[in-house]
Amino acid sequence: MGTRNISGVRKVMRGGKPRWFIDFPYTDKDGVRQRYRRDASVHNYAAALAEAARLMRRAAETGCVEEAAAAVTTQRTETTYSAFVRGLFEQLYMPTYRPATARRYRELHEQRLLAFFGNKALDDIGPTDFRAFAAALHVDGIQTKGPITLVRTVIRAAFESGVIEKLPDFPSGLVMASRKVADVPSMEEVEAMLRAPGWLGLAIALGAMAGLRMGEVRALEVRDVDFERHRILVRRAMSEEESLTPKSGHEREVPLAEGLEARLREAAKDKLPRARVLLDDSGQTPRRQQVLHQFKRYVRKNGLREHSFHSLRHYFISELMKCGASAEAVRVLAGHSKLEMTQRYAHAAPADLRAAIDRLGK
Repeated sequence: MGTRNISGVRKVMRGGKPRWFIDFPYTDKDGVRQRYRRDASVHNYAAALAEAARLMRRAAETGCVEEAAAAVTTQRTETTYSAFVRGLFEQLYMPTYRPATARRYRELHEQRLLAFFGNKALDDIGPTDFRAFAAALHVDGIQTKGPITLVRTVIRAAFESGVIEKLPDFPSGLVMASRKVADVPSMEEVEAMLRAPGWLGLAIALGAMAGLRMGEVRALEVRDVDFERHRILVRRAMSEEESLTPKSGHEREVPLAEGLEARLREAAKDKLPRARVLLDDSGQTPRRQQVLHQFKRYVRKNGLREHSFHSLRHYFISELMKCGASAEAVRVLAGHSKLEMTQRYAHAAPADLRAAIDRLGK
């Protein structure tokens, strides 16, 4: 292991195939320098890093690594769904997800999944179990997409980490693909929303006039607004209370609309470059629930239809499409990784459908 590799993980070739290899020095209980080396029990880099970090931490605290390695081997025999989720999945996989995603996964497990699958051995879980679980969700009126997707994720993680020897068959049709009508407010509704006072009005403007997601609005810093070139550099997003890269994993540039630029100049006045643009009345970055509460309260107070904050982003995308912007340009401005995602978000508004039928009638 080279001197620069402090992660404890490196790539090696096994039978012509790449593998992640854990390799790090440590001091044992007798004060003797040792070297720990073995293949990672997982096959993706992020999970291998998490596994190496856990082993290095144990070696530093106890002077011993073998027990941790033995624990991985032990879990390969008759491991229950619950034991795997609370053990290897929590240790190796959950750290690789965004905080909001990890929280949602834990909620789904506590709400339904552990009650249904918890005591089942991973080796015994198969198509009949998946169908039974989906049927139970249907009976209770719960959408299957989130829970079923998470079950698949956990089972694939168990296979990848060597806890189960083969993947079970996943029956088709358990997750019904649906196209929902987009929650797109009208231009008149957005104009009314933009009259919201203070920081809430600024948050709404960033969503409707720049297409920023809630987390991106909250994470925006003064240095991210380039007034000379009239643009916003979307570099980070809040997930829970942690600042990370945007959802797509890439930064993007959004030109400033005229009305938005004036608001941002006022908000950035006398602030340091690393200060947050959006601050509540107490001078703090508003929490996600705080923004949602204030937004819904304003909408109800002004007699507007109920809309989600994310509907402002729908509005931004659909208005760009109406103005004749190319799908590729909209994709870049919205920060979508795939064009299909942009097309899914760019739904036709009811007025557009009515106008199309009227033209047909004429």
